[in-house]
Amino acid sequence: MAKLPSRCPGCGAKLVIKTLECSSCKTKVEGNFEIPIFCDLDDKDAEMLYLFLKTRGNLSEVAKILKISYPTARQRFEEFLRKVGVEPAYSKDKITEILEQLERGEITPEEAEKKIKGLR
Repeated sequence: MAKLPSRCPGCGAKLVIKTLECSSCKTKVEGNFEIPIFCDLDDKDAEMLYLFLKTRGNLSEVAKILKISYPTARQRFEEFLRKVGVEPAYSKDKITEILEQLERGEITPEEAEKKIKGLR
């Protein structure tokens, strides 16, 4: 089955759903219905959400599956959250600094985890 388009192929604007029809009795419901935000995800973001759910929120596992570093997986997940309107309650700059320290080998994963948990 084809993926539901969420953007106009002509100008790129967000589409709205005008009519819904029952496949059994053919009843139609008409109006202006928003396309759910998760239907508007690009392939990269849909993959991130799927892997995050599949691994039960374990970004270390997501990183392994994608063959990327943990800091990169964390950054991609933070970007995904911003796209769907979920802003973190903590400082992105501070987390980025901690992840960069981890990537440079200045701190252990356990130390990074403890520092990040301390921000919340």
